[in-house]
Amino acid sequence: MNAPERTKVIIHADAGPLEGWGHLRESLEIAKALRTRGADCLLVVPSGSPQASVEAEAEGFDVVKIPAKDWQSGGPPDTLQRLIEAIDASFLVCDLVRVGARYTDSIGSVCSSWAVVTELVEDEVGAINFNIGQSPEYMPLDDAYQNAGRRATRPSIQRVLISYGGSDPRNITTATLEMLRPAIGPSGPLHGVEIVVILGPLFEHTDAVQTVAASYPATVDIVGPLTAAEMALTVAGSDIAITTAGGTMYEFCALGLPSLVVPIAEKHDTNARVLEKRGIVVRANMHDQLTAEEIKDAVVRLAPEQTRAAMSAAAQQEIDGKGAARIASRLCDEWGIG
Repeated sequence: MNAPERTKVIIHADAGPLEGWGHLRESLEIAKALRTRGADCLLVVPSGSPQASVEAEAEGFDVVKIPAKDWQSGGPPDTLQRLIEAIDASFLVCDLVRVGARYTDSIGSVCSSWAVVTELVEDEVGAINFNIGQSPEYMPLDDAYQNAGRRATRPSIQRVLISYGGSDPRNITTATLEMLRPAIGPSGPLHGVEIVVILGPLFEHTDAVQTVAASYPATVDIVGPLTAAEMALTVAGSDIAITTAGGTMYEFCALGLPSLVVPIAEKHDTNARVLEKRGIVVRANMHDQLTAEEIKDAVVRLAPEQTRAAMSAAAQQEIDGKGAARIASRLCDEWGIG
C-alpha cells in the first residue's frame, strides 16, 4: 500500500547582508517543525545570498533561488507565482522584510491558504498571521535555545558578550566597543572584565573590530560565526550581553542572559519595548543615538546580582523558544497536515 502523499509547503524567506538573516533562521525552524508534522517543505531564498542556500541545504531542504527583486521591487512576484503553479503547492509561509500589496494579491490567487510571519502590524495580510514581535511566544528558535536550564548568576559581572546578529552592516559592533571603553577603564564599573565579541556569518568589518581590540583596556575574544550549540555555550559563560533587538535578543532571553538591547530599526524598538515592559531586557536608545554614558548607566543598573538573577528567571519564563512548534501546530490544524 502506497504511503499518503505529503503536503507541499513553500517557505519563502528573505536573507541578505542588510536585513533578513533572522528571517532565514526563523523560516528554517518553522520548516523543520512542519517537516516533523508530515509536510514537504521547499525553501525559496534570494539568489544573491549564497550563504542562505548553504544553510537551508545543510538542514536537508530542497532550495529554489530567485532574485530578490522578484518580490522586493513592489511588483507582482511573477517567478514565485510560476513556481507555486509548477509544483502545485497549496500552501505558503512567508517571512519577509516587508510584504507588498502586489505580493499579497498574487499569492492569494495561487495558494489555497498562506501565512505571514512578521514583526509589523501592517504586514499581517496573510490568511494566517504570526506577529512574533507582539507575541514572542511564537518566536522560532533552534533546539539549543529550548528547555535551557536555569542559569547560575555570579556575584559580579566578569564577562560581557557583544553580538549584533548575522550581519551588522552598520558595524555597530565596533562603535559599541568604543563606547564601552569608559566603563572598562580603571574607575569604570566593568574594570577587569573580559569582553567576547561574536561576529555573524555575514559580518564584513572584522578588521575594524580587530583594530579596536588590539588597543583595548581589556581582553577581547573575537569569535564566530557560531552554531546554535556554540552560542549557547558562549552565553553560559557570560554575565550580561549588549545586543540588537532581533532574533539574538530572543535567543539570549531563552538562555537567561540579562541584556542591554540596542534597536537598529523601528520595528526592533517596538519589539524591545514589549520585552522591556515584561522586565526581561534593558532597552537602549536607537543605535544612532546610543552614547557611552547610556551604556555605562545600563551596566550599573545590571551590576547587582539580585537584579541579574531576577531578569534571567523572568526572561526564561517568558521566552521558551518553542514558537516554531506552536506555528506548525496551528498551520497543521488549519491546513489538515498530518
